[in-house]
Amino acid sequence: MRLSRFRLFVAAIVTGSVAAAVGTVSVTAQAATAGCRVTYSVTSQWQGGFGANVSLTNLGDPVGSWTLTWSFGAGQQVTQAWSATVTQTGAQVTARNAAWNGNLATNASTSFGFNGSWNNSSNPAPSTFALNGTTCNGSTGQPSPTASSSGPSPSSGGQPGKSMGFIGCSMAENVAQGYVADGGKRMWGPYGTGGLVVQSWTDPNSSAWQLFDQQVATFGRPTAVWVQICIFASSGATYTEVKQLIANARQHAAAGATIFITGQPLYDAGHTCSLAGAGGPQLTDGLAQQAGADATQHVTYPGQFHLHNGEDVDGCHANASGQASLGRQALTFWG
Repeated sequence: MRLSRFRLFVAAIVTGSVAAAVGTVSVTAQAATAGCRVTYSVTSQWQGGFGANVSLTNLGDPVGSWTLTWSFGAGQQVTQAWSATVTQTGAQVTARNAAWNGNLATNASTSFGFNGSWNNSSNPAPSTFALNGTTCNGSTGQPSPTASSSGPSPSSGGQPGKSMGFIGCSMAENVAQGYVADGGKRMWGPYGTGGLVVQSWTDPNSSAWQLFDQQVATFGRPTAVWVQICIFASSGATYTEVKQLIANARQHAAAGATIFITGQPLYDAGHTCSLAGAGGPQLTDGLAQQAGADATQHVTYPGQFHLHNGEDVDGCHANASGQASLGRQALTFWG
């Protein structure tokens, strides 16, 4: 699979046998009783297909369930989704919460991801989203989306308090959600990395790293970074790619930062995550152990994460009890 990237903040066209887009567009609305902010990111793209992540923040009154709707403008079709039930009729897409992420307090966030098909010519982001029927349109005077040729500067100062960053996919989000809920203070909380597998992080200027740098702008350059090796069964990962992730993490972190590396959580015997494929989590763990044993990489392998039967919501991602379990494991690794 050949990937290429450009920032969706600025209109651009990349020519070649495969045109790929990775980027983010955000829209915001707020009112006395309803409001939302949605960040839509095309995280990877290949001939005929793409992966995307949607991060949703409820700015209004608390909700016990949510439905997010949007329309595609270039014939895109959702083919697979996780952490939400996503259906499509024509251009209209409807995403409904999973059993474990329907409750959203004011300013609470959740995210979900999906794979889709595209026409190999144009894959624009949806221009409008609606949460439970309320359009996210920036009508309360909050800043409208603006074009930018680059993300926040990695060298910007920011607010201190979270000294450890992370990269990975939605499984890293699950760990971060559990870590924060279990009282962890050191590592960042979730910030919309769903669907961001290894290939999303190999380019140090990708939109995935732009998301990372947005956290840097808030908390400052982290003095430690957890690198989670995360794959789709269709893409896999190589050790060369893993070493590039490590190098990029050093580039975006503070000088001399400690780098931790793990694979995806392992499942109980006989359990297969369809997204990672049979043996996929074991592959990522083996690559992490290889990096930890490689004296040239100067990284620390703290151990394996485990997600047990009954702790997943869709065969892959953690439910509430799974997040709590992953969070406790993270606390034993990093405090």
